Amino acid sequence: MSSSYRASLDIDASPAKLQETTPSTATSRLPTWLKASISILLSLLMAALLLEVALRVAFYHSLDFSMEMWKYAVQLKQPDPNPNLSFTNLPNGHAILMGQDVQISSQGLRDREFSLAKPPGTYRIMMLGDSTTFGWGVGANETASKVLERELNAAKVPGYNRFEVLNTGVGNYDTVQEVTYYETRGRKFHPDLVVLVYFINDPEPVPMQSRIPFMDRSYLVAYVYNRWDGLLRRMGTRPDWRAYYASLYDDSQPGFQACKAALGELAEATRRDHAKVIVALLPELHQINHDYPFTAAHQKISGIVAAENVPAIELLDGLRNHGPEETLWVTPLDDHPSAKAHALIAAQLRDVVLKELGATNSAMAAQSSKHTNQ
Repeated sequence: MSSSYRASLDIDASPAKLQETTPSTATSRLPTWLKASISILLSLLMAALLLEVALRVAFYHSLDFSMEMWKYAVQLKQPDPNPNLSFTNLPNGHAILMGQDVQISSQGLRDREFSLAKPPGTYRIMMLGDSTTFGWGVGANETASKVLERELNAAKVPGYNRFEVLNTGVGNYDTVQEVTYYETRGRKFHPDLVVLVYFINDPEPVPMQSRIPFMDRSYLVAYVYNRWDGLLRRMGTRPDWRAYYASLYDDSQPGFQACKAALGELAEATRRDHAKVIVALLPELHQINHDYPFTAAHQKISGIVAAENVPAIELLDGLRNHGPEETLWVTPLDDHPSAKAHALIAAQLRDVVLKELGATNSAMAAQSSKHTNQ
């Protein structure tokens, strides 16, 4: 090795040279403004991390509607490639939501497992709907589906060994999604009766299940978004709930036309499957005791399904005047049906089914008396 080459190595390896390239020295040469920016950024990141942890602890079990609905979307929903479904319940999913232990079966139902083949002597009812049917904020056995199932089995209807009521509700579904579910999955269970529980916001466009990596699972992001949305509503920059729901029924709205078409498709599909279908009109529970604001919307839907020879059942009368409206809500800030409301819904559907099956007046009277005494 030449002396000149050894010299060059000695120079490159000198302590002074090494000192010049150390990270601390390089950082010290950064502009003051840049060092300050890095310090602020690191502080913000640390604060965000601490807030994320704090929110996860605070909302681990909560009754906050916005945060719990976000948790439902993240923990118990999965995307579906069918654009008219968009998403479904996650099979075998489990979460604690609104203080309730929510289990999803392998078939994607908030219910027990059912055989596709209907057992002999069984009358099978399928409940289609959104979070109000799913049973948001109530126990699985308190949902209208399960209450209805128990009451029908207790009625001892001649000619039927057993009644099964399948809860196929999915949070945030609209009529298009509910009908698509029946056409692609529900009909495989061979129901004798399909009950579509229609809610006032069903003409909304099919919601999309958007996912942003990492961000969609951040409690902090969800909390800030939900509070900002709530602030805008209180400031009046978002439509009043009455005006918003009423606007959905304008004939020029694509969502309403899609809803109307879906109701026709359900009528046709159930006819092909030799199943009966009814549409149960569930009122918005904010104001039902006096001057219900969406009577015109309910009448419009009743007229649409009547043209398809499908009966519409108005659930409003059986829900009103059972105390203040708030007693039918899950919480004072969440007007999803409470266990009490689910029981009142089930009672009305029970009477409709028993009448449909020609059950004896004594059986109906006995069940009505039992419900009244509860």
